Amino acid sequence: QQSPGTMNMFSATRNIFAVLSLTSGSAGFYIKPGAVSHRSSALFMNAVSPPPGWQEVKGELWSPDKKADIRIEGGKTLKTFQMPSHAERVQYMLTSPAGRPIKAKVELWIGPIRCTHELIYDCMNGKSFPLRATLGFKKLSPVLKISTDGSFEFPLECGVFVPSPEESEKIIDITKNMFYSAPMKDRVQGGSTIDNKGGAIRSFNIDPTWDKTQIMVWSTDVGKKSFKTNIEILQGPNNAKQHLNLRCGGATQPYHA
Repeated sequence: QQSPGTMNMFSATRNIFAVLSLTSGSAGFYIKPGAVSHRSSALFMNAVSPPPGWQEVKGELWSPDKKADIRIEGGKTLKTFQMPSHAERVQYMLTSPAGRPIKAKVELWIGPIRCTHELIYDCMNGKSFPLRATLGFKKLSPVLKISTDGSFEFPLECGVFVPSPEESEKIIDITKNMFYSAPMKDRVQGGSTIDNKGGAIRSFNIDPTWDKTQIMVWSTDVGKKSFKTNIEILQGPNNAKQHLNLRCGGATQPYHA
C-alpha cells in the first residue's frame, strides 16, 4: 500500500517478469486492453463502479479475519512458523504499532542451511503502508522466519496464514490469472553478479487517485531460475516510502504482494 503520486521501481540481478495493477479506495481495477475479455478475478475488498475503460477487480485473497496480531519486538527478535506437510503456499502480513517504521526480514528455510526465500523490508510507516504477501513453495514443510533488525525502537506486528489445499488452489488461479492478464507487465533483465553492476531498472507511474498497488514477480517464463530484485515505492525523487529487497527461488516461488 502506498500514498498517492508515487512510483514503483524494479531492478534485478536475473531475468524476471514484474506485473502491476492498481486499486482505488477499497476496490481495484485493471486497465482493460482492447483485446482482453472481461475477467472476474479479484484481489481486493469491497467493489465500486469502475471508471470508463477500466476493469473491476474483486477481492478474495485477504478476508477480514486475516489480521496482523503477533507482535515481534525490535533488537533482532524473531519468530518461526513451521509449515504443515500439505502446504505449498503461505500468506503473511507485516505492519507496525503506532505507525512506527518497519525494518524486518522474512525468510523461508528448508533444513538448517538452505534459505530459499528472503525479503528485507524497510518502510517509513508500517501502519500507513502495510505489506500483504503471498509466497508459493514446494511441499517440503519449510519454516517461515520473521525477524526485526538491531533497532530496539522498531517492533512489528505480523500475521501468518497457511491456506487449506482448496483455498491454495483458488489463490493459484487468482494470482496466475492476474499475472498473465495484467496490462502493466514488463521483463526486467538481470545484470552481472560478478562486477556487482546490477540489472535493468523499470518504473511504473502511479496515478495520484490510487492508494493501493499489487505487484507480482515470477521467473517462470524467463528460464525458471532464482532471482534477486529491489522494489522501491517512491514519492518524489529522493523519498522512498517502501523498499523491498527480494530473493526468490525461481519458478516454484511466485511472489505476490
